[in-house]
Amino acid sequence: MKHTLEELEKKTYQYRKRFLELFTNIGFGHVTSAFSWAEIASVLYNEIMELAPTADQFFEYDKMVVSKGHGAGILFPIFEDAGYFTSEQMNDIIRIGGKNTELRKLFYPGFDFYGGSLGMGLGIAAGLAKAAKLSGYQWNTFCIVGDAESYEGSIWEAVNFSGYQQLDNLIAIVDRNELGCSDFTEHMLAFEPLKAKWESFHWDVSEIDGHDISEIYDVLQKAANKKNGKPKCIIAKTKKGQGLDYLIDKPLMHGFMPKGDEIEKAFQSLK
Repeated sequence: MKHTLEELEKKTYQYRKRFLELFTNIGFGHVTSAFSWAEIASVLYNEIMELAPTADQFFEYDKMVVSKGHGAGILFPIFEDAGYFTSEQMNDIIRIGGKNTELRKLFYPGFDFYGGSLGMGLGIAAGLAKAAKLSGYQWNTFCIVGDAESYEGSIWEAVNFSGYQQLDNLIAIVDRNELGCSDFTEHMLAFEPLKAKWESFHWDVSEIDGHDISEIYDVLQKAANKKNGKPKCIIAKTKKGQGLDYLIDKPLMHGFMPKGDEIEKAFQSLK
């Protein structure tokens, strides 16, 4: 590992703190969705992914698709930490009316696609993985998928396609926080047995604690290097709002952002 577990834990804390600084300043965002995969993002960007130093070298390096686009905000502190932007630039980029030309560049390193209608991302990631196979490139494509997002049929079309095409350079990470916009997934339309569903489409599937940095690293490292003719799915059991105990497992907090007196409460509660 390039960093110790303690260093990665500290980075993850700093990413959450910086996210709060940036997004409470503008007054909106999706703190619970961003925080649920903060440890995963920290390990991916600091340890697992081979990131292009510039956009011009796109074809030689790993790709990242953030299909659960509401959680993309946690990447801004990571890009700042990586040196893509100074804190002054990021403060300007994130504000309404700020200069975001650089951030909007296509194929920005580690920011290949995010958002769109929910359910789109895994299909795009599968296309990137297939393109690499056809072109002889050795890089991997990573895709973070929300569990409630997986109600979309397009997710399962991409799952079916990827298994059939034997895209073993594709690693999908399901953020299994069991909470959608309004209620728990198992109350609305139950997913379990989720692991068996992915396996039935010829995927290699692992289940992990999505907040255990050591476990995240071990499983992602194996997935990135294992070429067995099967795409990889990692079901990461997480908590929506992790890091702020008073927001964990609370329905109707999907688009929540602390405001007013709640801002101080959030910073004081941050773990």
